Amino acid sequence: MAKHRYQQHLKNFEGIVNSALSEFNHESKVAAPHFFYEKDGRTPFFQLQGLARIDSKISRHKEVAGKWLNSFKEIEDAFGKYDYWYVMAESNKVWKFPQEIQKYFESQASFHLGILEAKLIQHGWIQKAGEKYVQSADAIQRFKKLAKKADWYSSEKERDKLLKFYRDEAMEINDKLISKEIDLNLVEEGIHEFRRKARWLGIYSSALLGKVAIGKPQSNDAMSEYVTKKNQEFKFNILPKNEKEKNIVQFLPGGFYAMSELIKTIGDIKDPALSTEQMQKTGKLFGLTEAQIKKHLGKEYKPHHIAVPQAKKAISEMVIKKKLFQHIADYFDKQIK
Repeated sequence: MAKHRYQQHLKNFEGIVNSALSEFNHESKVAAPHFFYEKDGRTPFFQLQGLARIDSKISRHKEVAGKWLNSFKEIEDAFGKYDYWYVMAESNKVWKFPQEIQKYFESQASFHLGILEAKLIQHGWIQKAGEKYVQSADAIQRFKKLAKKADWYSSEKERDKLLKFYRDEAMEINDKLISKEIDLNLVEEGIHEFRRKARWLGIYSSALLGKVAIGKPQSNDAMSEYVTKKNQEFKFNILPKNEKEKNIVQFLPGGFYAMSELIKTIGDIKDPALSTEQMQKTGKLFGLTEAQIKKHLGKEYKPHHIAVPQAKKAISEMVIKKKLFQHIADYFDKQIK
């Protein structure tokens, strides 16, 4: 990947740190890393991790990319785990499980907020002296030092490498589903894992800051029914543009929008399913019955025997019957010179 893309996403998070610390200094009732979370500090690390994931597979500096990937992933994972427990605590304001469970959620959130803080310090984004936090330039300097060892592709060579990467990623998702290596009988390790893999194709496309564009709609697009005004205007479907970017990679329009719809559909199934699984585990710790869990969760109660068939049906329809990822892969393959 071109260095300027990493630099832009690093700059984005640097701005979030600066803004968050400014707010923290005026309102310090919660730990500073919570402000990073509220300002969507996780997104730049999704983007950075996306670039490093690609580079770790196709670049001439895989060792360097691997170090970046480990760093970015550690921070993104820390954001993710804090997000999980913070959302559980916030959701319980509606669910109204007993106060002892609320305290459990809050303690878990606090623990993982501490881990997020430690990771941001470890990787050189902030420093702490007593109760005060200051911004650190170490993270940017570490990136610049490693970047000197990187060997970047020309724009045209990068396009060829990306086309093959996207094609292979799409086919890997397709093949793992057909072979049942991704076991859709499982919520976390199966349904959620499938969604993660599909979602990365969209994250890569956004992280590349204009190198990837949604192709022009064509009548022979097997997924053309998904090229709708609603899908085209959905904010998460609008990819960045860069007029200076050359040798653009085109993404199958109907495929991109169909994938987006599937990701949302699975998310709507997966989120309450994971919450239900978590409450079933937590319930055992606090002596709750399944009936009590169902009552508190209300419409968000989605046990395994309901979630799995719903997800399987949606995925089978789009991936097996309509061959979503096969069409996406073919579209990339046709662009390879």
